[in-house]
Amino acid sequence: MKTLRLLAAFLACSTLMIGCASTENRISKNQALFDSYPVDTQSKIRAGEVAVGFDQEQVLMALGKPDRETTIETEAGKQIVWQYYKTKPGVGVSLGVGSIIGGGSSIGTGVGVSTGSNNKHLEKSIVFDRESGKVSRVESHDD
Repeated sequence: MKTLRLLAAFLACSTLMIGCASTENRISKNQALFDSYPVDTQSKIRAGEVAVGFDQEQVLMALGKPDRETTIETEAGKQIVWQYYKTKPGVGVSLGVGSIIGGGSSIGTGVGVSTGSNNKHLEKSIVFDRESGKVSRVESHDD
């Protein structure tokens, strides 16, 4: 059981480090534009956060390309929605028992990690006003 906890902690830390590295990479590719933003906007982007009023470039720097883009009709008119999905790793444990002809036997265990498409869930939706192109709503979809 301790091994499973260590594996889960390792996966969480690895995901966090990869996410931060990706944000920094996106910023460095657009450094001049990033430098032109106010300090509070820069801080949010570095933290991978999005705020109402952000434009699409700021969202792309903070979160990267969306996994899905749709258009919805609301009372305010048509709006663009960017959806971001997160893959949750699945962890499995197995125990096997075997025997060898001639009298030997063995017991083995294994731990597996899965990141299949069945483990994806909607994490965040970013809604843009179609006319202004600015974020009008940020929706977090927590478990």
